[in-house]
Amino acid sequence: MKRLVCIGDSITKGTFTASGEIAPLSLASPNYSEILKEKLKADELINYGTNGISYSSLSSVLPEQALTKTVSHMDSGEIVLLAAGTNDYGTNVELGSENDDTDISFYGAADVVFGKIKERNPSAEIFVLLPIPRQTEEKNEMGYTLDDYRQALTVKAEKFGLKCIDGRKLPIDPTDGEDRNKYMADGVHPNKAGHRMLAEFICSEIKRIRG
Repeated sequence: MKRLVCIGDSITKGTFTASGEIAPLSLASPNYSEILKEKLKADELINYGTNGISYSSLSSVLPEQALTKTVSHMDSGEIVLLAAGTNDYGTNVELGSENDDTDISFYGAADVVFGKIKERNPSAEIFVLLPIPRQTEEKNEMGYTLDDYRQALTVKAEKFGLKCIDGRKLPIDPTDGEDRNKYMADGVHPNKAGHRMLAEFICSEIKRIRG
């Protein structure tokens, strides 16, 4: 039996802002993880998507549910996809340095999470989806861009031998009004059509990585 485990924030849960809404109150069905289950021919899907969560408990939003606090309690799988980080950027989590290996910074939190995931899933295919594009990626209050957090994830994924999927390559441009209307009205959360595109993108990247 092959189990797909998807771990992430509101995007993984499938939450999005529908027309007329002022916040992400709708749920994409199917969301990208459900589409991936079919495309990757998994027998079972576990979706740990949670609105607002970050890698680090330094986040001001739901710190007690940060991945550093919860990932060790999650079920294992044959394919594991981690997709978070945009909320660490959005809540101004300290980036830290490459040598950090505890939850004192984003680098440290990624180290903790990736280490625990690797320990719990020693023979699994583990993929890290770097944050997908959002309408605003300029420097946050700490002076870091979203690319700085992407780079931190890339460094720590390499340390643990995890495979990165560069979310920046998702063919949705949230700075373009037409793309926002079609796929991502609030500039952050893909709608149902956006989830289909995200699933296609992830699947193609997994196939490319597998060779």
